[in-house]
Amino acid sequence: MLHRSMSWRATAIAAGTVCALATAGAAMAAPASSGWTGGARPVPNVFTNATPGLAAFYETGQGVAGTFLAYKGQLNNNVQYKFQLNGKWSKGVGVIPGAHTTTSPAAAFYTNSLGKDSEMVVWKRLHSNKIFYSTGQISASGAISWTKPAQLPGGSYATTSSAPAVFFPLNAEHARVIVAYRGPFNHVRYELGTPNGRGFTWTGKSQWIGAGSAANPTTTSAGPALTEILSDGGATGTIYVFWKDKSSKAVSYASVPDNAATGLGAGSKLSWTLLGQVPGSLSTAAPAVSSIDAHGDGPLLLAYKGPSGEHIRYQILTTSWSSVAYVTGPNSNTNLGPALVNGTLANVSPTNSARVYLHHFHS
Repeated sequence: MLHRSMSWRATAIAAGTVCALATAGAAMAAPASSGWTGGARPVPNVFTNATPGLAAFYETGQGVAGTFLAYKGQLNNNVQYKFQLNGKWSKGVGVIPGAHTTTSPAAAFYTNSLGKDSEMVVWKRLHSNKIFYSTGQISASGAISWTKPAQLPGGSYATTSSAPAVFFPLNAEHARVIVAYRGPFNHVRYELGTPNGRGFTWTGKSQWIGAGSAANPTTTSAGPALTEILSDGGATGTIYVFWKDKSSKAVSYASVPDNAATGLGAGSKLSWTLLGQVPGSLSTAAPAVSSIDAHGDGPLLLAYKGPSGEHIRYQILTTSWSSVAYVTGPNSNTNLGPALVNGTLANVSPTNSARVYLHHFHS
């Protein structure tokens, strides 16, 4: 069963963690003895020309964890989805009503304030820079009922030209959600919300991560990625945001605490600590991050498309960053950024097949 948050039993996707031992310029350790499995078979009936969104999936009352995949259709602009349980994919292709985009959607699994397991999907609206979202409540049969798409508030600063990211903190004292995105002037921005029924109550204030920092202005040319790592038996959590630097191909990151005793608080602004660039990282697309395990206990796994060619690189953060290694195995190349959740990576084939393949990390 998936890890549930300590407050309202919210479950997050893409969790990862390490404490503040990971500072800018941290030494690079030798890569762990590890590898990747899977990738030989594509996700059935899924075709896309954008990076998919990955999330955990949990069928209410069944005690079974799975994988949820949201994606833009290859030949249309619909936001579509499939999910996998017990090694079997859902039949057909689901479509989120009213959801249309030209970029990658993001997804997160959580428990809403009604106590129902749900998926949240966020996307950049078609023909617009506005950010929209919809929530899908999962029934005992596995069917998903979706809310009408709603706009992320925040005015002109709550807009994006790239794919957004969404994350539910594992330890927040008050149930919260973080939506991060590439905002106006290429700033890495975010907004906080609180589940309210099947929807959310938002602070309505978009914040710039690292605003005013001359050393690291936190600007990006792609969408950011979010994750969290727990420590001390879950009493301490660290949320991370990663982004590709606008002025270079390096991947930078920042963190903020999410502790069981204090959570994120009830305000609209978080106190991020800028951690500099990931040593050795170079990419031409948005990065992906998650905890290697499904409970957020880490270590943190970072994956990204390399600076050239079609290889996917990855690095692991423990007390320091590992050296750059490559995702290996059949169908592991891409010309887009990858997606990650709980050590499962999704990539889109660089060929005209436009198929999605899953790969699983093992240490």
